[in-house]
Amino acid sequence: MRTFILPALLMTLSAPAAYARLGVSTQFVDVVLENLKVGHSYNVTQLKNVPYTVKNSGDGPVEIIVDVTLPAANYCKTPYENIPDPTWIQLQPASYRLGGGESGYSNLIISVPDDPKLDGRHFCAQIWGHTKGTGLLGAGVKSDIRFSIGKGPESLEQERQRKAMVNLDYDLYPISLYVRNARPGAYDVKKEEKRSFKITNRAEKPLELVFKALPWQTASMSLPPGYAAVEDLSWVRFVPDRVKVETDTVQDVRLVLDVPKDLKGKKVAFLVQLSLPIGVIVNASNAVYVEIP
Repeated sequence: MRTFILPALLMTLSAPAAYARLGVSTQFVDVVLENLKVGHSYNVTQLKNVPYTVKNSGDGPVEIIVDVTLPAANYCKTPYENIPDPTWIQLQPASYRLGGGESGYSNLIISVPDDPKLDGRHFCAQIWGHTKGTGLLGAGVKSDIRFSIGKGPESLEQERQRKAMVNLDYDLYPISLYVRNARPGAYDVKKEEKRSFKITNRAEKPLELVFKALPWQTASMSLPPGYAAVEDLSWVRFVPDRVKVETDTVQDVRLVLDVPKDLKGKKVAFLVQLSLPIGVIVNASNAVYVEIP
C-alpha cells in the first residue's frame, strides 16, 4: 500500500474589515492507496502515519466540518471511478473548533464492502474541509483520495510491461545498414540497393514491434568519421512501421527515404528505435548510415 502527499493547497477569502480573515489549508491533498481487500477496514493514520490535517489559516476561531464528497463528472481519470458510496470513508472526528492558526487532525477510515465484484476496481473521492456558519465568506479546501481493490494502475502497468518484455526473443539484422547512393527525393533502399532490415521472431508467441527513426545519441555512441547526426528525421520511413511477426518466421522491413535537397553531398547517421505497441522501448542500437553523393 502506498501513499503520496503533495504540497498543501490553500483557499483564503478576504472579508471586510469588520470581519476576521478566513482561510483553510491542508497538506493531505492527493493520497493514493493500493492492495485494499473487500470486507476490510483501513485506518490510514495507523497504516501510514498520515492523519487528515486541516489548518485554520484565518485570524479568528472557526468551526471546521469535514465531508466526504463525490468528484464532479469526469474528474477521476480512467481507470479510477467515483466511489459508489461516500460512507465508505469516515473521518474521526469530522468537525472541530479551531482558533486562528490552529490545526485539526482526523483518522481517515476506509471500509470496503464484502463484495467480490469490487475486486480489481479503482475508486476516487474528495475530502472537503470547510468552515461552518460563515455564509458567503466561508472558506474550504478539497483533497483527493484514490484507492484500488488489489493492485493499483501503476503496478498493473509495470507488471504488463514486464510480461511483454519477458516474451521478447528476436533478432533485427543487420546491426548497421549502409545506404551508399541515396539521392535527394524519394529513395526506396530495398528497390535501389537491395538492402532492408529483417526481423526474426524466435519466441513462442507472435511479436509486434513499432519502428521509428531516432536521432543519433552522441552521448552514448560515437559517430564514424565523416558522418553527422541529424535531428529532423521526418524524411525517414519504415515500411511497415508496425510489424507483426509470427513465431519462427522472418519479416522484411523496408527503409524508404525522402532525402532533403540540403543533405546532398553529406553523410548522415541515425538509429532505429523498436518499441512495443504499448509504448515501451525495447531497443535502439541498430544504426543506419546514409551517403548522399
